[in-house]
Amino acid sequence: MLLAIDIGNTNINAAFFKGKKLVKRMTFGGFPQAEGMILKREISRINKADSIIIVSVSPKRLNTVLGTLRKTNKGIPIYIVGKHLKVPIKSLYNPKEIGQDRLVSAYAASRLYGTPVLIVDFGTAVTFDVVSKNLVYLGGLILPGVKTSLESIHKKTALLPEVELRRARGFIGTNTKDSIRNGMVYGYSLLCEGLIRKFKNKFKNLKVVATGGDAKLISRYSPSIRKVDADLSLKGISFLKD
Repeated sequence: MLLAIDIGNTNINAAFFKGKKLVKRMTFGGFPQAEGMILKREISRINKADSIIIVSVSPKRLNTVLGTLRKTNKGIPIYIVGKHLKVPIKSLYNPKEIGQDRLVSAYAASRLYGTPVLIVDFGTAVTFDVVSKNLVYLGGLILPGVKTSLESIHKKTALLPEVELRRARGFIGTNTKDSIRNGMVYGYSLLCEGLIRKFKNKFKNLKVVATGGDAKLISRYSPSIRKVDADLSLKGISFLKD
């Protein structure tokens, strides 16, 4: 049994794998100081893992989770991607700057869906990552995430309200909340359509895979996104056990 953990800036996603089968998935977010204890409680409910593999973009959150895991699972090996394990994919990106989460998802997409492949990750940031036909991670693009933009427009203005991200009602908003919500949903979906088209002009027979917390919503409005895989990074972590 493998426990795979993906520590992001907003959420922590975790899953237990038995072989290649995902048997239990968990998501935590919003309470950094409690995440270690929540993870401890969840782990105690099912069989303990034989090993734990973690990919993280947040050093502070990583230390919180590691502290609890080491107390809870004494003797169970814990591996950090980028430190103890290397993602087996050639990369042209600056090695000092590449997020291991991006490499893990790129590796998973290439194994699961073939190459060339474009991964669009809708998280705290929206990232576009492309893997060539010859299994080389070429790099990509980074933009503010949908919810990040939504929060920013509220915090940086005096009168615009806080808005929950959900499906648009119609196209033209007839009140401020709907105008903001529709602007985000249609704005990001059309942004994706334009950028995906540009990638497809560069790479013949390009597959497109979306992942991340807002992927399911935005993909409803973006016809070029035909595949959504919410567990892409966790599956990539499980592949590292091969």
